[in-house]
Order: sequence, then C-alpha cells, then structure tokens
Amino acid sequence: MNDKAINVLEQYDMTINRTFKGRGTIICDTEKGMRVLKEYKGKTEKLELLLQLQKRLGDSLRTDTLIRNKEGALYVRDIDNSVYILEEQVEGKECSYKSEEDIVKACSAMAKLHLKFMTPVSYTAAQEAEQYDMPVFFYADEMEKHTTECKRVRNYLRKLRTKTDFERALLREYDYFLEKAVDVTKRAKEESKAEYEAYVHSNGLYCHGDYQYHNVLFGKGSSGAYTGIINLEHFAHDTGARDFYLLFRKISEKCDWSVRMAECMLDAYQNRRAFPPIEWRSLCLRLEYPEKFWKIINFYYNSRKSWMPNRNFEKLEGLIKQEKNKERLLERLF
Repeated sequence: MNDKAINVLEQYDMTINRTFKGRGTIICDTEKGMRVLKEYKGKTEKLELLLQLQKRLGDSLRTDTLIRNKEGALYVRDIDNSVYILEEQVEGKECSYKSEEDIVKACSAMAKLHLKFMTPVSYTAAQEAEQYDMPVFFYADEMEKHTTECKRVRNYLRKLRTKTDFERALLREYDYFLEKAVDVTKRAKEESKAEYEAYVHSNGLYCHGDYQYHNVLFGKGSSGAYTGIINLEHFAHDTGARDFYLLFRKISEKCDWSVRMAECMLDAYQNRRAFPPIEWRSLCLRLEYPEKFWKIINFYYNSRKSWMPNRNFEKLEGLIKQEKNKERLLERLF
C-alpha cells in the first residue's frame, strides 16, 4: 500500500491482515471480515440516506454496506482532500451477460430491490428532507441535453473541410438518428415533469442508478443462496424504469435485440413488480431514444479528432446493423 492508502485506512477501527487491488478499489482482509475501500465522487450529504437504504436489504438480497470511521462519519479524506468510503464486501460470482439464467435472476432481484427501496407510507416527506433533499431525475431533461449536443456536433461536422472516414460514415447516418432523437425528445417533454416528480416523491422511489450485470453477484451463505447488488452509491431518486432500461438495453445490444430474451427479462421483473403506466411510458421513451448513437458522437466530440480507434467504427457499424431488430422488438413488446 502507498502512504495515501495507509493514511485513509488508519481512520477506521479495524486490524488489517492484508490488502489487494480490486476493480478500482482496495480490498482489505480484516479481523471483522472483508472490507472494500473506494474513492467516492458523489455528494457526501447522500451517504446517510444511502446507509438507510442499504439497511433495508435482508439475507436474500445483500449489498456492500457503508462502515463508519472512528469519528462516526461515513467517509474520510486523504491528504489530497479526496473522499473515500469503506464498505463490507459482498462475495459471489459475477452475473454473466451470456447466461440467460443469470440475467433472469438479475431482473428479478432488481424488482425486489425497488420494492425494498420504496419508502413506507408512514415515512413522511419532511423526514426525508431532513436527511437529504435529493432532486428527482426527469428523463426528458437528459434527452433534451443529449439532443442539443447531437445538433451541435452535426453542425461541427458539416463545417469540416476535410473529413476522416469515420466522420463521413457518421454523417451518412446522422439525419436518421437525429430525427429520431428530436421526435422522442419532443414526446418526452410532453410528459408532465411535475406529475413525474410528484409520483416519485409520493411513493418514495429510489433506484440503483447503475444497474449493470457486473454490479450483480450470486453467492451462498449459511442461510442459503443470495443475490448481491453492489456499488449502490450511484443511487438516484427515480423510478425502477431507469434501472430496468439500462440493463435491458445493455443485454439486448449483446444478443442482437432478441425478442425471446427481452420477454424473459420483462417477465422476470414484472412477476415481482409490474410497471405502473407512468413508468411504462418513461421506459418506452427511454428505449426509443438513440442513446447509443449519442454515446458514439459524445466520445468522438470529446476525443482527439485526428485519430479514432477502430472500436468506434465497430460500434457505429454494430448500431446500424442492429437498428432493424431493435425497431422490430420495440414495436412488438412496447
């Protein structure tokens, strides 16, 4: 360990037997069990609320729970003033996107998580505000921002006198995807933001915020099999549709928008928690929006323009090839 890590870990009440590197973390073997140290980029005001949400999960659904330091705080700072958090480690086999059984279990666990995260009726809005006044995430606002960027990048590309092969390929597809982005954004903005925010607040809804297969683990303990859902520090004040959309899109892209896999994911989730109409509409709009195209141009625009990795060409080609299958799936199921 370097001096910075030693300084951070010394602020916790534990004896460390050994440490080793994880995925952007330091894993600590201590006398109290395995612990994970990670840098935290979010607002520290959210952490008390995060801990309360983590404590709602039981034996069958586990997460990497926050640990307080010697002073009772949920975070520490290093000599450079960077923020770190320490959590109990959840062990298990990572969910495989190649396994239909794993994906179905991950969708079912997601629904269970959302039910656990719903604030009880007895829990008042005033009590929530005392912890942290967390804004509601409204999907149409993000779409509008992305669409504005798409328009800006198109204008930039059109003005280029000399274009690379990638830029010419991008322009050939631009009008189709931009028109779709504009249309979906317009329909999303017609949804009532006030109604959406009121729905999220009144039901006390929270979601994981980054529900991807590598954040889902499967393990066995003394009380039986369990599902671990980790990295909850990205949690958001939003509906379950946000989490479902992310995992659904990621898996659908990897299996060429298979209708059968899509049906399996929808059934696994809705067998536990059916999407209310307001969430279903938001899910449909999220899926229609060409987010993958926006991601490609966002990476292009914020990178060195003189050289584009082959991977970006492959992503663009893959997007074009899959578009008909995606449209067919959306028309059939949504």
